[in-house]
Amino acid sequence: MKNFLLYLVFAYLALSVQAIFFKGIGPDFVIVLVCCYSLKYGYAKGTAYGALTGLIIDTMGGFILGPNIISKSLAAFLIRMVRGKIFEWNMFVNTIMIALLAVIDMLIVYLCHEMFLQGSFATRLWVILPKEIIFTIAAALAAYKLFSLDRDSGLREER
Repeated sequence: MKNFLLYLVFAYLALSVQAIFFKGIGPDFVIVLVCCYSLKYGYAKGTAYGALTGLIIDTMGGFILGPNIISKSLAAFLIRMVRGKIFEWNMFVNTIMIALLAVIDMLIVYLCHEMFLQGSFATRLWVILPKEIIFTIAAALAAYKLFSLDRDSGLREER
């Protein structure tokens, strides 16, 4: 429980840093945290953490509740599922997976916003997507060492 609360504080700090220092285009620190937490603590805890951080983002955004809850919990579940299938988990695989999940996360959120808020997905600036992914990759590389994902992470299978 202590680790969960610590990661929750990290999520609030990540959202604050994103809002203050990266106006417009910046890394998605929260997806990196969700992936790191899921890799360290498993499916159930990771998915719950993803859903809770998604709820925080949705409530802070002031739009509809749901898109970030779905996308973050799905990212937590998928990264843990893929981790169980890959024998050699390293910094390169971790970074590629987080980049792919960040793209999936963005697409889910934008599709939900288009469906429910009648925003146009076609008018989205597609230049922003690669820049956000590059920033998220840099954050994933930093988090890999910071959270020690190379040591014993995911070696115990959940029952």
